[in-house]
Amino acid sequence: MRITRRELCRALGTVAAGILPLRARAAENAALTSSVPFSKNVFMKLAPGNKAESLAAAHESYLGSLAPVIRSIQQERGFPLAYDRRSGISAKEWTMRGRAAISSSLGYSPPSAPLDVRLKRRVSRAGYELRVISFAGTSHYRIPAFLLIPEGKGPFPALVALHDHGGEYYFGKEKLVEMDQEHAALTSFKKIYYNGRSYASDLARSGYLVLVADCFYWGERRLTYTYPPSNYRQAIAGLDASSEQYVSALDDFFEQRTADLITLLGYNGLNWLGIVSYDDIRAVDVLVSLPEVDSRRIGCIGLSGGGFRSTYLAGRDARIRAGVIVAWMTTLPTTLDLAEKSHADIFDSYAVHAGLDHPDVASLAAPDCALFVLNCGRDELFTAEGMRLATEKMRGVYQDLNHADRFQAHVYDVPHLFNKEMQKDAFFWLDRWLK
Repeated sequence: MRITRRELCRALGTVAAGILPLRARAAENAALTSSVPFSKNVFMKLAPGNKAESLAAAHESYLGSLAPVIRSIQQERGFPLAYDRRSGISAKEWTMRGRAAISSSLGYSPPSAPLDVRLKRRVSRAGYELRVISFAGTSHYRIPAFLLIPEGKGPFPALVALHDHGGEYYFGKEKLVEMDQEHAALTSFKKIYYNGRSYASDLARSGYLVLVADCFYWGERRLTYTYPPSNYRQAIAGLDASSEQYVSALDDFFEQRTADLITLLGYNGLNWLGIVSYDDIRAVDVLVSLPEVDSRRIGCIGLSGGGFRSTYLAGRDARIRAGVIVAWMTTLPTTLDLAEKSHADIFDSYAVHAGLDHPDVASLAAPDCALFVLNCGRDELFTAEGMRLATEKMRGVYQDLNHADRFQAHVYDVPHLFNKEMQKDAFFWLDRWLK
């Protein structure tokens, strides 16, 4: 039986909340996750009926016989734009070429448009003011966002807080910010993935000006219809909009549309990550435009899909001086070792990886941006070896550039989440480099 990434995230989150005792399964997975290719020869050495045989078979690559072929092709080519293959060019030139390659692969550089920041309302909160705003992504769309202004006198250090993917699309920016009369589904989500905390609000109270925007396909930018199709209507028929079941039904519907979204964007010369990453850079533009912000002290932080976005934002934008990447750092070829469908709905531009692995993208931030990677030791979305190799690769770049102090990585004995302990460590890192 195959499960979707959304279902897997739910299962992992359920473990985190202490609802399902799956530690034994996690231990088995940890023992099996490595970068060693799955092969028929390995299985043939096991005696028929051997318990190890059934365990190994259960963890065969999701792509089965195709995985060794894909792996062989990738290993022959490697990642020609990686730091260790820069062929004598300077680190500065390598960074410029890497960023140019990403921009070319993303293929999304719309004509510049005024930010046109609009204030919808202000809300006083304990320790900060919440401003509900929107700004122009391009001339074609606006981006709804929350702007959290700390008490006191600026200019303040500032952060782009990047909400997660999670296969949960109904909410976006609300996942990270305290909400009045919070929806039950949102409360449950925060309890599972964030220890019940709204960490952007906590950061604002600690003295950061924080911008949290809706990513393309989430929150106020989620899929809606003037004339909803029948399966959309059927999914929510009889459900109370204030119930968790209502939100879950819609999230399931949105999840089912992601493959079509990726395909139809491609048919129109676009890709999902191109829009997402461009919009995240626009969020930095907003921060830089504000008199309350010290533009020399800007950082980014995110969990899961937010960590993926943090990787690209730090790697692409030299204005980011400190970044936190939570639960999305791996060497990409090792994902072939995963036994379940896990990443089919991720926003990515696969052309990027003709030249750069995921840790290579993050390493483009070196040495000026201080990066902290927080990996989850019981994360079933990645292999233990993939996470280890990624952080070793990044550490090597910072060491070679004589700034080993500006990189840190830690593995926490948790599933896919960003709990209180991890948040404390992440905030300490940001304080070290931005305050």
